[in-house]
Amino acid sequence: MNIFSGEMDSEHLWIRLSEIEAKKIALWNATFTETGIDRDIPTLPFRLAEIQSEEQINKELSLISAAKEEIASLSKAISNPHLIIFTNQNGVALVFTGPENIVNTLESMNVGMGTSFALEHAGINAISLSMQLNALVAVQGLEHSLTFFSKWSCMCSPIKHGNEIGGYLNISVSLTENLSFVASLLKRMISDIESRMMLADPMSRQVLIYEHFDLFSLTKREKEIGFGWLQNQSALQISLALGISEATVRHTLKRVYSKTKCHDRGGFIKRFMI
Repeated sequence: MNIFSGEMDSEHLWIRLSEIEAKKIALWNATFTETGIDRDIPTLPFRLAEIQSEEQINKELSLISAAKEEIASLSKAISNPHLIIFTNQNGVALVFTGPENIVNTLESMNVGMGTSFALEHAGINAISLSMQLNALVAVQGLEHSLTFFSKWSCMCSPIKHGNEIGGYLNISVSLTENLSFVASLLKRMISDIESRMMLADPMSRQVLIYEHFDLFSLTKREKEIGFGWLQNQSALQISLALGISEATVRHTLKRVYSKTKCHDRGGFIKRFMI
């Protein structure tokens, strides 16, 4: 299935390397050159040891889990050559997937989970460029600092966790593929991952539920009690948490049911639990 063929707004929504000020590119190239890594090097020299990679994974377990689910659903639908990489904030690959032959070839070049795509370790590539600009970017062909990436078109964008960047998601395809559609695909994946993360965060979930409550004009107290009810708390537990009587909780719940047109706890949970 050629999932990368498709139409999108002709105005591209990403930053190309050719659009960036030459002085910045020269500075980035100088940073990489200072490392002494040869552009034509056959293998990448910087890769975290397995135990270090595991430590990194444990730190961002929920984000990695959300990324893996999105990546897995996409990878199953693609038959044409591709590579999907999810990295942490430092550009270290924590999820690395694609067709087996491509993954094995890159493994022989020391490219896989644990590989650093940061500027100082892998030069200019979509991941390192996205890290520099915190934006959706594209790097194609010989724009890459390392020659063995020259047959790829790569797009990368940051993934936000709250107000912070939690990591970066990269999709690499052959040079002949439609980058507009890759961009739309990447944006959709990131939106889905960020939504999963928001729902996994208790505070974010509460904000969303309260916003839903607003549609029914619930008061502050009604929201507090309704939210506790959604969390499977008893009337007694809610009363103790809020410092009110159990009778007040039950009376308020009746008003909540009336306003939201729910008849029982099951219907209330079905309507509001995100």
